Amino acid sequence: MANVESRLITRRMPWHANMTELNHLGAALITKPQIFESKLTKLFTAYKYSDNPLTATLAGAGKERTSNTTEWEWSLRAASTRPLVILENMEDVSNTRLGAGKVTFRIKLDENWYTAGDIIHPGVSNKKFQCRIQETPFRHGSGWVYTVRLMDDAFSAFLPLQYVAAGTQWAKLYSQYEEGGQQSGSTQYSLPITLKNRMSRFRKEYQVTGDAANEVLAVKIPDSNGVYQDSWIKYAEVEYWQQWYKELERGYWYSRSTSSVLGANGRPIYSGPGIQEQLEDSHIYRYSHLSSTLIEEYLMDIFYSRVKPGSGRKVKAFTGEYGMLIFHRAIQDWMNKSGFIKNVEVFTDKVGSELNANSLVAGYQFVKYRMANGAELELVHNPLYDDRDINFEIDPVTGFPVESMRFTFLDFSGEGTGSNLSLVNKNNGMALGYVAGLQTPYGPVTGNKLMSHSGDYYEMTVKKQCGVHIEDVSRCGELILTRN
Repeated sequence: MANVESRLITRRMPWHANMTELNHLGAALITKPQIFESKLTKLFTAYKYSDNPLTATLAGAGKERTSNTTEWEWSLRAASTRPLVILENMEDVSNTRLGAGKVTFRIKLDENWYTAGDIIHPGVSNKKFQCRIQETPFRHGSGWVYTVRLMDDAFSAFLPLQYVAAGTQWAKLYSQYEEGGQQSGSTQYSLPITLKNRMSRFRKEYQVTGDAANEVLAVKIPDSNGVYQDSWIKYAEVEYWQQWYKELERGYWYSRSTSSVLGANGRPIYSGPGIQEQLEDSHIYRYSHLSSTLIEEYLMDIFYSRVKPGSGRKVKAFTGEYGMLIFHRAIQDWMNKSGFIKNVEVFTDKVGSELNANSLVAGYQFVKYRMANGAELELVHNPLYDDRDINFEIDPVTGFPVESMRFTFLDFSGEGTGSNLSLVNKNNGMALGYVAGLQTPYGPVTGNKLMSHSGDYYEMTVKKQCGVHIEDVSRCGELILTRN
């Protein structure tokens, strides 16, 4: 992507009489859309990376895939074990010393996952109140009754009533048996969760008059061998394609899932969820003041006990310009208060000035934060969060859009060479075409030729079916500004 940006050459020039249809990028896209669509994506995203950061990050980087259907399913495996929950106290309410005197007592849990010999406990930090299941559990109403005994030789030892209150969680530690025993401990299995997502259908058109069609751009586009070739695209199409990819980017972020809204022909509009809707079930935290401690503890909620410390904890935070500023201030405040003496090269450049022969430039900005336990956070500017054309809610404290201070945390890492995030395109779902009048994409109509309308203009319409896929939303989340 960087090479495309550095080698891109654009200039305006008059229409050349010898230009051919195949030299025209729009016509080439019609001829082989599966090839030239990626070229357009690179041209109008890599040229200004920050305009469409998600598209630029995923498109052409092995993080795009196609689907033959507009909906797709995938499986997500949950944790292999989970605690069971107390449903009710099965003992006499007057018995406040459960298990005292080395006797058995009963507890009622929501599943029959444990067997005789399993050692379970209510999750206290000192693991004091361990109980061994003595008998096979039996059904009782909506739950299962377990007969247990405290793993304690003291005659006075007992389990406090608070640990058999409804809603208390119990977990298995291990299984223990006597010499010559024939019983064995239980094994829990997690079944995969099936999730479903779907694409949205985007369309856009534009019209060009005969006079406007006489302006074109010369560009250099890399071919499949990496060699840059001269190509042509009409000046009017540049603005069109820039807006098209900007609208696609908006769809990837903001699209809301629906199937009940009807179009003009009475058919439903199937709209898929964008990133923000998909993350509504992830780690959402509302803040009023950003600090380095808040960022660390927030990311700890995501990674704790899931990813080994020291590896795999790399996240990108998409935010607006003001979000980048308060992030810098938060990390700078941590640096100032940390107590460590740190040499930061703030005087990085000399400038010419008539005031002093040794004039220097001071300043720096934090854009990446490497935290304890191997977590690494990198900022990515998302211009959609700064766009005043769509963000009208203004923060009364700063005077900037509230959206500019939103932080969307996306974990792109995946299994093997995969990615937790990817763009999904419908197979053959990209289509576009021209409707010609007295003016065509290749010049004015000459001779006795057929036209589709009598106007001195032509129009182009493009359609694409696509969506954004997040494999595991629990590895992502958002910090959203909320004033008290």
